[in-house]
Amino acid sequence: MRVLGIDCGTECTGYGVVDLDCRDKLGCVSFGGIRLSVREPLPVRLANVFERLTALIQQYQPDRVAIEDVFYSINAKSALKLGQVRGVAMLAASSQKIHVAEYAPLTIKASVVGYGRAEKEQVQLMVARLLCLEEIPQPVDAADALAIAICDLHTHATLSRQSAVVAR
Repeated sequence: MRVLGIDCGTECTGYGVVDLDCRDKLGCVSFGGIRLSVREPLPVRLANVFERLTALIQQYQPDRVAIEDVFYSINAKSALKLGQVRGVAMLAASSQKIHVAEYAPLTIKASVVGYGRAEKEQVQLMVARLLCLEEIPQPVDAADALAIAICDLHTHATLSRQSAVVAR
């Protein structure tokens, strides 16, 4: 199974593509960041995110897309812009008929580190370790996107095993 994890941001949207093979071994396929210029109007930035994510989906053919769920922000304007980027990410996936899963930040951290209140650095180190990477993926948004993909793979594998037990 292949998952595209997306860490939505208004200046940089991180992405990470992770595979889970039949032996439950994780593998990093690709990662990076879609950098956005704050000098461009928001509609142009949103179009850029949509086009780049659509191209990544077509290139890597993920089975699923996973994004971080809405979190609460003190700054309403920033939260609204982030919500618009999330909407564009969901549209890019759903327009390609790909299932989109959303995960709360605590769930992602718990899945990757084992503790929902883990520090960002702990998550990044575990992502590198779980994917056998020599360095922490850069930009930081890419490491977060890989964590989101790993969370989805772990969650989906667990749910599949539970369904198999119930079906017996």
